[in-house]
Amino acid sequence: MSRFAGRSLDKFWFAFCVPISLLLDLQTLYPVHWLAGTPLSDLFNYSITLARDPILGGALSGSKEFDWLRYFFWLEGLFQLPCFVIGAIGLWNNDKRVYPILLAYGASTATTLLPCLGAILTATPKPPFTNIELITLLSEYIPFLLIPLGMAIDMAIKLVKIVNVAQERKTV
Repeated sequence: MSRFAGRSLDKFWFAFCVPISLLLDLQTLYPVHWLAGTPLSDLFNYSITLARDPILGGALSGSKEFDWLRYFFWLEGLFQLPCFVIGAIGLWNNDKRVYPILLAYGASTATTLLPCLGAILTATPKPPFTNIELITLLSEYIPFLLIPLGMAIDMAIKLVKIVNVAQERKTV
């Protein structure tokens, strides 16, 4: 079978997710001196100001109200990103052993996005979000919910099929 035997959407997702994680999300965990004099902090601030992002803005604020988000960033850096990299290598090599890892990655990532979307939809900024800002925020966050959720569902279906084949062989 060919390299990267997954859906073509997987190729897009794997090419897109790691840079977003490393260059944006995980900035809140990096030592300050790593970011000093680099364009990374400008990228972070641009992302916040693009649509007055309450999630990244909250992460940057250091407010206790956003401690939950910092825990999610730690989860992203210590669990999701390694699972993602291992999963990408496994899919590249058409190694089915990564299916459980990708199921865990997809479920974990989708789960962390739900509170983020909730925070966006219940935020009460002054002045209120414009329609353009809200559409921009939702277009930035919803794919990071739907694609990993789709990946988790896809991996679960693949795993059920593998287990069914194993069960059929066992009963013969």
